[in-house]
Amino acid sequence: MESKIRSLIGQKVTKSSAGGSAGSILVLEFENTSYFFIWCSWRIEHGTKVIVTSSDTILPTETNPSPNGFIGEKTPILIGKKLKTVSLTTLYDLELVFEENYKLHIFCDIGISRDDYGTNWEFIIPTENISIEINNHFEEKMIEENFD
Repeated sequence: MESKIRSLIGQKVTKSSAGGSAGSILVLEFENTSYFFIWCSWRIEHGTKVIVTSSDTILPTETNPSPNGFIGEKTPILIGKKLKTVSLTTLYDLELVFEENYKLHIFCDIGISRDDYGTNWEFIIPTENISIEINNHFEEKMIEENFD
């Protein structure tokens, strides 16, 4: 799995979105059409500054009338950035480092007691008909599907 994710190195982000009716679920798509669905906690940083987290508001506020809230306003910051490095822990936390010192940290925090969510994150490679899922039991599940 890690080699599949590493194949994204050098690829630009073409979509980075969350907020509104999607809630804190982050969708990250790359120019080779591979993408992540991230249901667990995440954080986008730039240098030593936190830009946005999965705990930020998904609703409009007085200072941000966007229907997608603060999350929807800030998550597109990764669009156009090339992935430089990938780091995967033994319990499937993931760090994606992009050019210009942007980072996406993914924290697998959806545990076995959760009945409402069964997945921490999913990596999909449509060109290979592969979906890799990290479930709430901290197990990797690879599914080969037809994405045509």
